[in-house]
Amino acid sequence: MAEIVAYNSDNKKFYLVNGREKKVDVVSLENLSAEQNDQNLVLEKRIDVSGMIPDLVFGDLTSIAVNTKSDMVAVAVQAADYKSGGAILILDYEGNYIAHYAAGVQPDMVTFSPCGRYVLTADEGEPREGYVAEGAVDPRGSVTIVDLSFEQPFSHIVTFADWDNRREELVNANVLLKKGLMPSVDLEPEYIVVSRDSSKAYVALQEANAIATLDIAAGEFTAINSLGFKDHRIAGNEIDVVRDDSVNIKNEDLMGVYMPDGISIYEAGRKTYLLTANEGDASEWGSKPNKYTNMKDVVIGKRANGKDNKVEVMDKDKMDGFPEVPDSVEFILGGRSFSIYEVSGDSLNQVFDSGSDFEKVTAKYYPDYFNASNKNNKLDSRSDAKGPEPEDVDIVRFGQKVYAYIGLERIGGVMLYDITNPRNAIFKDYINTRDFGVDFREDGTTDPAQGDVSPEGICAIPAEDSPTGYPLLLVANEVSGTVAVFQQKKVAADSEPGGSSGGGSTGGSKVKPEIPASEPAPAPASKMDFGDVKSDDWFYDAVEYVSEKGLMKGVDDEKFAPEIPASRGMIVTVLHRLAGSPAVTGNEFRDVSEKNYYSEAVAWAVANGIVSGYGNGFFGGDEEITREQLAVMLFNYAKLMKYDISATGDLSMYTDAGVVSSWAKEAMAWAKGHGIISGVSATSLDPAGTATRAQFATMLMRFIEAVVK
Repeated sequence: MAEIVAYNSDNKKFYLVNGREKKVDVVSLENLSAEQNDQNLVLEKRIDVSGMIPDLVFGDLTSIAVNTKSDMVAVAVQAADYKSGGAILILDYEGNYIAHYAAGVQPDMVTFSPCGRYVLTADEGEPREGYVAEGAVDPRGSVTIVDLSFEQPFSHIVTFADWDNRREELVNANVLLKKGLMPSVDLEPEYIVVSRDSSKAYVALQEANAIATLDIAAGEFTAINSLGFKDHRIAGNEIDVVRDDSVNIKNEDLMGVYMPDGISIYEAGRKTYLLTANEGDASEWGSKPNKYTNMKDVVIGKRANGKDNKVEVMDKDKMDGFPEVPDSVEFILGGRSFSIYEVSGDSLNQVFDSGSDFEKVTAKYYPDYFNASNKNNKLDSRSDAKGPEPEDVDIVRFGQKVYAYIGLERIGGVMLYDITNPRNAIFKDYINTRDFGVDFREDGTTDPAQGDVSPEGICAIPAEDSPTGYPLLLVANEVSGTVAVFQQKKVAADSEPGGSSGGGSTGGSKVKPEIPASEPAPAPASKMDFGDVKSDDWFYDAVEYVSEKGLMKGVDDEKFAPEIPASRGMIVTVLHRLAGSPAVTGNEFRDVSEKNYYSEAVAWAVANGIVSGYGNGFFGGDEEITREQLAVMLFNYAKLMKYDISATGDLSMYTDAGVVSSWAKEAMAWAKGHGIISGVSATSLDPAGTATRAQFATMLMRFIEAVVK
């Protein structure tokens, strides 16, 4: 049984939770070839961890994570007794015991903070025997925090007890809670992601349809936000809920409750976005006569055999927190989609949802197996119950693009979206390596010939950490017990995506190298001898132009690195050179020191109104620049040098013109008017997207020729 998989970039191995065996499997990817398909990976080691923690009777191993800062692997361990606390087990890379720490009840997911200092678990605390049976307990949900920087680390288990006196506030904000239960026992943490600066964790509370914000250092939850509800009555949110042996995706008098399982985090500039795989999950505990469920059946349409088609919906009489809707409107589990939420202070705002894409795409490529289960190959068998069931989501940067991978638990396979502009995410591809022509065995087990069935956990590997030099995606398939490794060799094309099987998207781009630590001082003149800039490249003339003028040089003697995203520090350095490198002193930013190559340029740019910092003493010199930030810097430079800034362009042709920040609208219109910046497509301006060095070289050439002259 393959459940959760984690990758170790230090040794090019992945670590897999083998739930059935209560062991950890280790497999090397070091010899993986970028050019060969259908490669078999060999199990290198199987680590039996079941006896490593004295006095703990192991239940399930639920999750695994790797910390390359401290060379350790963490495993989440649940106790066999569902009422007792679990543990975080720490191993070295070879699987040897290092330490263990107490965790809350039923740790279901483990992760390390990006800085490597903290290890955290989401502790579900499920009432597995229900609420009224003799001896039944509803354990408190919690998050366990262990600060590994201490000489003797200890567990800090953070519960929701402080929110019990705020129950009414949560319900009024549409956080779902069972009637008669307090947040401290009803909230069940499912998944955790941590901010880039390791200060905050965002915790999925699946059954409550919410995400909690955790201040890690303080050890307290500062916010709990509802994820809202999906209206299947409106265009774009069509759904198939009838098992009539056909594809019939249409609007219904239903609302979806997102209830994500896996979540991911994407940070661009100073903005933070959370991605959610909107699976849905019912609360069904215990056995008769003491069984509890918060679901009921309603009839929607007729099945193929003429009988009533019953659809599971949430029992509104057993839950608090639903929005006011007409009595005829029912709430179903999940969104059959993935969503993107922008974090704004202590609130969340949904900026994208994939709508009906997942069902439409799978219907297109697998019409004979649309909404099949992970337990049979029957057409339409999951239409009345969560459909394709998105399970997990992860992201990867490739070239100047950012992609999201979403695993579908039931029909299987992985969706690929370009989320470079989170407000305008674009479907790119779908891959499924399950063979629907092979039947399930009579005992319900899978045949190896069926391929990969039922993605559970996914793990994206960026190109710089990949043994093949291209982004990889590891997919642990729970039902087939397999791990699939997919490679994305090219940036996804803007055209209609290709097929439903095979490995990777279509299009073209080279692998993104690392952003250089410094911007080399250019020679007064430079010949074009960069190995990564060819005469037929679209950016050749621009690179030659800025190189000969001494404004930009390669990252070394042989490479220009055209695909590297330009940074804020890099841009002010180039503009400082364009201005003649005037001397300036003084620096007001905590994250800019004399050691930074851009320190003098930042001081000059700030003093002359070219750019400002982010506030709180931060400039963000190493952060990737957005297209609208770049337009503002060029516009302010033109004003400083008293160039003509009267030109303006019409942005209304772009569907995303409305998301241009208020402080950037004038500059973007000016840049469009001079032809310095154009849309990334006929309809998309992509103001929050990044710009590569090649793109900046092109914009700079246009700016000089059109404005500086």
